[in-house]
Amino acid sequence: MTDRETAAPAADAPRDGAGSQMIMLAVGLALLWVSWRLFLTPHAVATLYERDLPAYQGAIDAFAAGHDPYQPAQVRHAHGLPFIAPPFVWMLYRLAAHSPVRAVFGDMLMIADFIACAAIPAILSRLLLGPGAARIVLGAGFFFAAFLGSGVFTVLVANNGTVLYALIALGLIPAVGQGRWTAFHAAVALATAFKPFYAAFWLVPLLADAEARAQWRTGALAVGAAALTYLVPWLLTPKLMQAWLHTLVTQVVGHERLGDSLLGAVTADPRHAPWAPTAAHLVLSVALLAGALALARQDRRTRIAGLMLAAVFLNPRAMRYDLSTAAVPLLALVAATATRGRPNGIVQAAAAAILATITIVYSRDAPIDGYLYAGLAVAALALAAAIPPREAA
Repeated sequence: MTDRETAAPAADAPRDGAGSQMIMLAVGLALLWVSWRLFLTPHAVATLYERDLPAYQGAIDAFAAGHDPYQPAQVRHAHGLPFIAPPFVWMLYRLAAHSPVRAVFGDMLMIADFIACAAIPAILSRLLLGPGAARIVLGAGFFFAAFLGSGVFTVLVANNGTVLYALIALGLIPAVGQGRWTAFHAAVALATAFKPFYAAFWLVPLLADAEARAQWRTGALAVGAAALTYLVPWLLTPKLMQAWLHTLVTQVVGHERLGDSLLGAVTADPRHAPWAPTAAHLVLSVALLAGALALARQDRRTRIAGLMLAAVFLNPRAMRYDLSTAAVPLLALVAATATRGRPNGIVQAAAAAILATITIVYSRDAPIDGYLYAGLAVAALALAAAIPPREAA
């Protein structure tokens, strides 16, 4: 069976009247306005603008000066943010530092970040919510407003992971429409070489099509390619690998840079035992995987939305720039569950308004948000697994 043959027929194209489209546009535009209001003060914008860029630029400058970015004392002007990319990326940065790219590196990353922040909601909205400009506006509004303005946060901080998420979203285009997952496998393999937890996105092609056995073969090759980016440095430059692991543990675990994940929330709570954060993330991972496996009865579009959602939250160090990628899949999953797989613009707009309100009003811009966000993800997957689609009802 070929990849093309595994693609299920597309869901019925939604036929939205003028009123439904106006409602989606109104809610989407309102959410865009709300998202910017969350970062309206000059102090908030100034604090976040290009926040992560100094870590990357500092690594480039350190290499150019003959230093090692894994040694924080040798990296200037990084504002305390560490360079924690694995050795494969370390080598790429060293090459870039001694090439013409060095002069335009920061500008290139900022431009790529802006393009990615436009591409992610546009692509995911079209694929997971359905066709039409109104849905793209609705999805974009939710992308930027959900999780306490995660989309605006993503634009401002300029993390290189956003570009990787955009490549994964691009890989979904032939996957959703034609069942061709090769580009998605390649995007996930590249992203995993930069950040190991992106490997969770292989859940999507492996579980989206129950009979797509070819995905396991292609996935194994892609996993092998990504694994080589860690295995080769470990064998050839073990000291470099040790330096990376030391930097990663020191900067992330030691300084508790654990983001808006459940792991971060439990770690920041002094009432819990030292083993509690790890146990909490393991329990969350089991719940996410169980929810992903239980989506088998849902239509293909809903399964893909749920799997994308689970993949983001499996990252134990998920930041708000990670959660922004989960926004549209969360909206698509909840709306599809409410309508049993039939795209409905009014329901999608209502779900966007309700979910955005919950993730803004009850957020505290603190690690405790990890409880709320993880709970929403698990609840959405559980409801989708519990409520059968219309055809099976």
